[in-house]
Parts: sequence; structure tokens; C-alpha cells
Amino acid sequence: MRILKLPLVFVSLIVLQACVQQDPLVDLKAYVQEQDSRPTGEIPPPPEFVSPDFVSYTASSRRSPFQVPRPIELVEEQKEAPKSNVKPDLTRVKEYLESFRVENLSMVGTLQGLEGNDLLWALVRDGDGEVHRVREGNYLGRNFGRIIDITETQIDLIEIVPSGKDNWVERPRVIVLDGLEQ
Repeated sequence: MRILKLPLVFVSLIVLQACVQQDPLVDLKAYVQEQDSRPTGEIPPPPEFVSPDFVSYTASSRRSPFQVPRPIELVEEQKEAPKSNVKPDLTRVKEYLESFRVENLSMVGTLQGLEGNDLLWALVRDGDGEVHRVREGNYLGRNFGRIIDITETQIDLIEIVPSGKDNWVERPRVIVLDGLEQ
């Protein structure tokens, strides 16, 4: 029996040891007690509420910004340009250089004394790179540009351009010798 008592005593000691275990919250309780022992501070009062100034609404007689405005009818006044007697000759057979824009034409030189007279001819390079000779009275460009004068350095021409409903005006243009324009 003595042999049986020994394990029984041993088991009872283990059970008693489990009951006598330390409290796991000892550290937490010590921390709380330390915090409670500190002096307490004051909480500042909340800021004072300042009410905004009163503003009266003065746009109550106007349209609400949330309503779609009524459509406004715009009446366009049409002023007719003074009628001119300038009109292009639409029945005339067009010359070859009239198929190019004036901006694509360039003067590359002059010739004088062709065909036994002192008439000055201009040499014009078209948009395709070919050189053509022209004289006063020939036409250049898409706006019925007629050459009115040729000098050693430039070609002066007058274009006829539309300026409104069935109305035309004359516009002077100059083609300067290549290398002289700035």
C-alpha cells in the first residue's frame, strides 16, 4: 500500500501546485496602479463657436441657376458689300499656270529681247519644278491673277477674289525673285 500512496501523494502535489499558480494579470494591475498614482492634467475647453455674419440674398429676382435658360434668338444683320463692277472673265480659256496657287509659284529670272523686241519676260517655276516664261497680260494662280508689270526683281499681278455674295474685288500680289525675299 505504501507503494500506492507514493504516486497518489505525488499527483496531489501537482494538482495543488496548479491551484496555487501566480495571477497572470499582476503586470497589468501594476501598470494601472502606476498610471492612477500620477497627477492628472486638465482638458482644455472646446473652442468658442463664432457665428458667421448675416448676408442677405439679393439675386432672388433673377433666374434660378438650376433652371435651363430660355433660348435666345440671334438675328444676324447682313450688310451687303458695295457692288463693284469687277468680275473675272469666266469664258476665257485658262492658262497652264492658273492651275497652281500663287504661293507655289516662284520667279527665277528674266529674259529680254526675245522675238526681236525689248519686251521683258519673267521666268516662273511652278509647283512641279518646271520653268515657264510669262509676260504682261498672262495669268497666274487660281484667283484670276493677271500680270500687270514685270521688273528685274518682281512680278506684279492683280487677282480677282470673291468678297461676298456675287461680289468681287481686286487684290494686288507680288512674286519676288528667288533669293530676294526675306
